[in-house]
Amino acid sequence: MDSREYADCDAVELALRIRSGVLSAQEAVSHAYRLIDRIDPDINAFVSREEVAARRDAGTTSSGPLAGVPIAMKDCVGFARGSPRRFGSRLTNVMQFDHDDEVIARYRAAGLIPIGTTNVPEFSSSLSTESVLHGPCRNPWNPAHSVGGSSGGAAAAVAYGAVPIAYANDSAGSIRVPASCCGVFGLRPSRGRVPTGPLLGEIWYGLCSHHVITRSVRDSAVALDIGAGIDVGAPYGAPNPVRPYAEECTIAPGRLRIAVSDGAAQGVALAGECSEGLAATVELLRELGHEVYAASPEYSGAELRDRVTTLLSVALAEEVPALAADAGRDIGPDTVEACHRELIERGKRIAATELSRALNYRTALGRILGHFLLDYDVLLTPTLAEPPVTLGTIDANSQDVDAYLERMWNVSPFAALANLCGVPSMSVPLHWTTGGLPVGMMFTAAYANEGTLFRLAGQVEAARPWRDRHPALSAWQTNA
Repeated sequence: MDSREYADCDAVELALRIRSGVLSAQEAVSHAYRLIDRIDPDINAFVSREEVAARRDAGTTSSGPLAGVPIAMKDCVGFARGSPRRFGSRLTNVMQFDHDDEVIARYRAAGLIPIGTTNVPEFSSSLSTESVLHGPCRNPWNPAHSVGGSSGGAAAAVAYGAVPIAYANDSAGSIRVPASCCGVFGLRPSRGRVPTGPLLGEIWYGLCSHHVITRSVRDSAVALDIGAGIDVGAPYGAPNPVRPYAEECTIAPGRLRIAVSDGAAQGVALAGECSEGLAATVELLRELGHEVYAASPEYSGAELRDRVTTLLSVALAEEVPALAADAGRDIGPDTVEACHRELIERGKRIAATELSRALNYRTALGRILGHFLLDYDVLLTPTLAEPPVTLGTIDANSQDVDAYLERMWNVSPFAALANLCGVPSMSVPLHWTTGGLPVGMMFTAAYANEGTLFRLAGQVEAARPWRDRHPALSAWQTNA
């Protein structure tokens, strides 16, 4: 097997070949590093590599469902024992942890082998991965464009073939946005579906969910089967699924009632190529026998943005000074990017009553979406309002934080709805611009209805497969 054949395999297929002896786990890890050596200097998806530990782990015997498959970590939460973290910031020292987060422990038990950490925006707080510390992560489809964020390095690593699966997390679109930008699959699970232990309860007031970015639907489903389930001391957990998610993506979804929104009701200005992608997706869904309706939940896009910004600002105001104290550094221009410094200061000034209003809004919006989804099985929107933007468009080190926030929300007006409401949502690579850039379509379901999304995703993947489309900078365009 050469590196191109390795990259052709999703995680399930790669694990099957390792079990059957077609290749070894050591060879799979070697393919991953060979592709990183060859391609990553042009992409900057990886900011560390744990080669000694990965090769050691590849030499151990595991009977897990994904035994021997390389997985990328992320330079933020999702802590892995011995793996460095800097949260994409000059403020921090290199931090290493003496334990695995519960979800990472479950990935290891399934046989996945962490090989390195991927590039993130500073504090994972932006929707473009181009921190001062790590530099920009470039899009494999066109290196002048962004990979999105915050799991931008993760999505790029999967897109160019270094790994079939990468750990990611999503607080305001951080799985789905980069999945859309990089032409791969990304699902954000329901709040409480994947545990946040052993130390944390809610991350960013419940906005954040752990999961992965993959090229295939079944890899995402298998990973959720592995990672899901309440852990010790959790504040809450999602109800158990009726069957494994790996089975769901092989089952026909039946005739679904699908609401379609272009965001006009929330004041969204949709780029033409995103509108074209939405129209093509509607046509596909009708061809597949689904009922499609123009409909949108009633909420204010401006209020949603304000409330999420409040939650983000308060979270940064609490977390970043603690990181500064641990590092023995001051928060300033040499350590923290300008927009984040301003958001920290704003977070310090936010009254407890304003935070309470934001949390109450989170609950109220969840009720609104929940009632809307009594009439529809799925809500469809584009993942983003624009195709992948050029690098520098969303600059967290700019001097105008309000312009920065406006630009970020204009690009990504849809994704945070699922985070506030705690519901599952997925970005599916179903459209490409005339210039060859990916445009994801986003499907959102009611709380704990990941099964509905996986059934639909499996059907759509079979009808409009995307795994034979490859970026210009990738394993498929090299002799690595």
